[in-house]
Order: sequence, then C-alpha cells, then structure tokens
Amino acid sequence: MASSLIRGRYLLSAADDSGPIDTLHDAAVYQEDGVIVDVGAFEELRGRYNPDSELGGANYAIIPGLVNSHHHGRGVTTLQMGTCDDCLETWILAGWGRRPYDHYLMTLYTAINLLESGTTTVMYNHPQTAAATLREDVDAVLRGFLDAGMRVAFSCYLRNQNRVVYADDDDFLAGLPTDLASDVRRYLAASHMSDDDYFAFCDEMYRQYHDDGSGRVRVLLSPANAQWNSDDFLLRTKAQAARWQTGIHMHLVESPYQKDYGIRTWGKTPVEHLQDLEFLGPEVSFAHAVWLTDRDIDILADAGATVCHNASSNLRLKNGIAPVNPMLARGVNVAMGTDSTAINDDDDLIQEMRLVSKLHRQPGLTEPAITSGQVLGMATANAAAPTGFSREIGALRPGRRADLVLIRLDELSDPYLDDDVPPVEVILGRARSRDIAATVVDGEALIRDGQHQRVNKSDVARELREQLARPVEPETLSVRRMAAQLSPYVERFYLDHAPAMGNPHYVYNSRT
Repeated sequence: MASSLIRGRYLLSAADDSGPIDTLHDAAVYQEDGVIVDVGAFEELRGRYNPDSELGGANYAIIPGLVNSHHHGRGVTTLQMGTCDDCLETWILAGWGRRPYDHYLMTLYTAINLLESGTTTVMYNHPQTAAATLREDVDAVLRGFLDAGMRVAFSCYLRNQNRVVYADDDDFLAGLPTDLASDVRRYLAASHMSDDDYFAFCDEMYRQYHDDGSGRVRVLLSPANAQWNSDDFLLRTKAQAARWQTGIHMHLVESPYQKDYGIRTWGKTPVEHLQDLEFLGPEVSFAHAVWLTDRDIDILADAGATVCHNASSNLRLKNGIAPVNPMLARGVNVAMGTDSTAINDDDDLIQEMRLVSKLHRQPGLTEPAITSGQVLGMATANAAAPTGFSREIGALRPGRRADLVLIRLDELSDPYLDDDVPPVEVILGRARSRDIAATVVDGEALIRDGQHQRVNKSDVARELREQLARPVEPETLSVRRMAAQLSPYVERFYLDHAPAMGNPHYVYNSRT
C-alpha cells in the first residue's frame, strides 16, 4: 500500500459558500493508496505515521484538486485550428471547417495541459462527431484521459433539431440556393443520429465506463441545449438519468439569441420552459447560463441545479457576463469551467479563477463583490457537485480521494509578502501554472516540477505537430467553402431575429 505525507505552509482544505475557508498552517495530508487518512499539523502527522514518501515542505501551499466543470477537450485550440473569436452563432458555423484530428493524442495533450494547471477532474462534453466513428472517437478520448491519470465526468451531446440556425432546419434550408442546401444537408447527415441510436450509444458507454475499474470515469447524459433538442428528447433524457442515477449536462442561454428563441417559441424563457417540463433538478448542470432573468435564477436555486460559469469563453464569444453574484446570493450552486477557450487560449484554471475574481466586482462601495473563498469553491467543491464524484473530491478531508495541488510560494512571496495577507488571496492574486510543484490524483503525483510522470508531453506534441503539418484535407477545404457561402444567410437570420437586451444585472459604466 503506497502512502505519502504531503506538507504545506498553508493547507486550504475546503472552500464553499457557507463561510470562511478551512485553512491550516504548517499542516499536511497523509494518504494511503489514494485515500486521505488524516489532515492536520505536520509534526503531529509525521510522528503518527510512517509514510513511504514525503512531498512538499515549509514553503508550499496545498489546495484541493481543481475541477473544470465544462470542457470540450481541444488541446490544440479552436483559434489554432483556424476559428477566430466571433459571435457564438457565427463562430459555430466557422467551426464546421475545422480539421479532423487524432482524438487520443488530442485528449492526451489536453489532459496534460489541464494537470499542469492543477486540474485533477474535468467535465468533458464530447461534440457530435461523425456517427460512423463516434464510438471509436469516444473510446480514444476516454483512453487519453485515463492514460494521463485524470478523473473525467464524460458526456456526449446530441442536437436533434435547429442545427443550422435557431429555427427549423427544413424551413431555413428552403430559403437557400438549391446546390448550397444540398451540400448542407449532406454535411448534417454525416453526424446525424436518431434519438434511439443516441440512447443506445450512451447505454453502451455507461455499461463500459461508468464507475469502471479505474474509479475515474462517470458517464452523464447531454442534450446540447434547449433550442437544439425536442421536448420529447429532454424528457427521455430525464427519465434515463433517473434510471441510471447519473447526471445531465447541457448548454443553456449562452447567448441572447438563445434566450430570444425561448421567448418567440414558448412565450417564456428557456429556464421557465424547462421548469414546465419538470426537467430541472440537482442532477442537472448548465454550462454558461449568461442570459438569465431574476425569475430564472430563483427557479434554478429552488431546483438545486448547477451553473457552470465560463467567464473567458463568454467574453471571447460575445456572450457577455453571467450574473454570478445574484446566483450566489440566491443559493445557486455555481461552478467554474474554461470551455476550452480560456482567456490566454490555454486551460489554466488558476488564471480563470483570477479572471472570475476580478470580473464580478461591481463598481461602488455597497455593490456586490465575489469573495476569493467563493471563487476557490467554484473551482473545487461547487464544481465537484455535478460530476458524480462529489463525495470523493472537492475537499481535503479524511475518506476523500487524495486529489490535491501543491503550489510553490517562493516567487509568490518574493521579494516580500506581508504575513497578514490571507493565503487564498496570495494564490488567487499571484499564482500561475508555473508555480505548481505537483498535481496529485489518487495520491499519485502525476505532475512534478512541470513534468508529467507517465507521459512525455514533448512526444505527444511532436506527433500532433507532424499530423497537422500535412496539407489540409480536401474534404475540410470543401466544408470551409460551403460554410463561407452559408455565412451571409446565417447572419441575415440573426439580424432578422435581433433579441431585446433588457436591463443588465451588472452596471459597469455610464455614457450619460
């Protein structure tokens, strides 16, 4: 049985919305075979146990392993693959022309990047790739995460309607030139799955991977979004999740156009529509949730649902700022993710925490401001809640899995740091990925001094580099030409459906 004693000058054992961060000084975690046995004063634990190894020291901080609650697994980013930031709806269309890639290598590279920035668990949402290769693609993705040693809550989303714009596909295609409409239909057909085929596929994934021998995989269900899925599909998802006792993860009101779809289709917001369907509940997590009304926030709080906040992505894709302060104030469980589009085009969740901590500080002495403890909670305990691992991760307590991050304090305190500065403020205010000394999952230091201990990242990058150095595939070029032809029609649709913006939750400046 492998055991270790992990020491830090500061040990932030837990953070949530309920009060102060649990912080110990000159403390340690003692783990055996991946399970935390004891947490306490370093000298006491060193005298009580005889570990196989020791990690850390007097100039380190220890925090729970970070949880990225919404991610699509693109280590080579969308920008690198040719899709520049834009309004979400036109950005999605531009993404039709991204190159195919090796799902195993891409996931392995992604996982290493995540681990390097302290992320030990990821909520991975697989895109609707070609139906013919979907099973092969998903097997490769999960093998990549497991080979890297990460914990993963896996889901694969399905869109079964409104796949070109937020309106009926046939109605929209009927207004296109005949040749272009035919090309679009062929493109959509390649990834089409019937509802029956989707649930049969998810059943296979659940039986093979959910709570498998590694203990590091959970399988969730995923409608893509309220406007992309029929009510029958949503209700079937809800019923299946209840049978499996698993979670549901989906996008929701990411953009103002998605909120507007609800108003013009149902005469109410998408959140209100989901409430009418009795779809909501504590097993459901929603990525983004930017365009919420006050009533929407109350509904989500009453339902016990989770909102997975993606601050960088929302800014990059012109979707705005989610009302995180009102959500936290009303008791919504708010988690944090990067959506594979973090502010520096990386997967640095520490940097994402810093952005969130600054973004939600509203002007004025009496206006709300998110606390550092809330931010850390959003990336640990809150984010663990919808993953299926909530009782095992998210805090450093006896009986939980030994998932943690060891942060060097040298550069954070050089040349001076006042002793009165709370440790959480030091970490959120100054830490970067390069300050991470170790990322530990199940007691195993997968990252030590910037190097993955199982996989050579340089070799993975070299293989990706060689694959992507080949000429762009003719099929990809053809899709790009089709998307370019389609773009003016898509833009015209959204210009004709301009949403009413309403009153903002946050006011940052005034022009009068």
